[in-house]
Amino acid sequence: MEKPTFGIRSEYSQEIVAWLKKKEKDIREYKVQSPQIHRRRHLVDWTCAVAEKLNLTKCSVHLAIRIMDYFMDGHDIKDPQLYLVCLGSLLLASKVEEKDSNVPKCSEMNTFAKNIFALSDFKMLELVILKYFNWNIFLPTACHFVEMWLPDSIYPSDYRGPPQYFSDAKTFFLKYVQYFMDLSMQDSSLVDVLPSLVAAAIIAASRNAFGLTPTWNIHLELMTGYEYDILQPILLILTDSYKRESQEDADNSLEDGGYFSCTNSPEKNGSHLSCSEVLESATETVTVNKT
Repeated sequence: MEKPTFGIRSEYSQEIVAWLKKKEKDIREYKVQSPQIHRRRHLVDWTCAVAEKLNLTKCSVHLAIRIMDYFMDGHDIKDPQLYLVCLGSLLLASKVEEKDSNVPKCSEMNTFAKNIFALSDFKMLELVILKYFNWNIFLPTACHFVEMWLPDSIYPSDYRGPPQYFSDAKTFFLKYVQYFMDLSMQDSSLVDVLPSLVAAAIIAASRNAFGLTPTWNIHLELMTGYEYDILQPILLILTDSYKRESQEDADNSLEDGGYFSCTNSPEKNGSHLSCSEVLESATETVTVNKT
């Protein structure tokens, strides 16, 4: 996800959201019938790692996972073709979301599978996937909605601090949003939930974890079209995962001598602070500079 510009949403943005909401309802039914469904979490993590090394955007990753989920749901795929499907999904998603200069080549993708596939396999799989989706692989994802709503998801009045520290608050709030976006991809129970609903829950979970009050308000309800009661089941899934991973990170830190992985929850990494801590940190910095 590219660094957003926080500000007022335009009428054009509202039209895009309306179009995305209409399109998300046309997605085929997800039947949870893939014989390899138990491999999903590993495949998601592996695909995300490949995308990170290729410097692909968050929207590319989310679209790739969505393509992979629905394609696997209609096929029985064995090793090592599962990894080919991951790479093929990522390749197709990058062609939709990335600039032409950032779309990886098949040979580059193949290196992540130790070059075990013929380059023609990528072209063949690409055709199979396109036919499966009737040549329509632009599937709305939670990332698409989050990018549209993020500019208006935090205001100075939310964190009740001096205006000069608001830019710091936005920066740290974005870290929580990105974290919950990653969590939403990992949880298989959210695959068949409307992406717009997942996106709204991601914003609510981020505001709650960051300490913004209230967690949800009339402005957010009008912007997303979702009342808080509708968000609660999805919000509960995200917050439970957040608490569980935070506890696992804390337990692991006792075992690994304090070395942190790149997948730490926001609470573990010192660069992820709550809203009040951001304010305190900024105040301390000003005090030190004055002395």
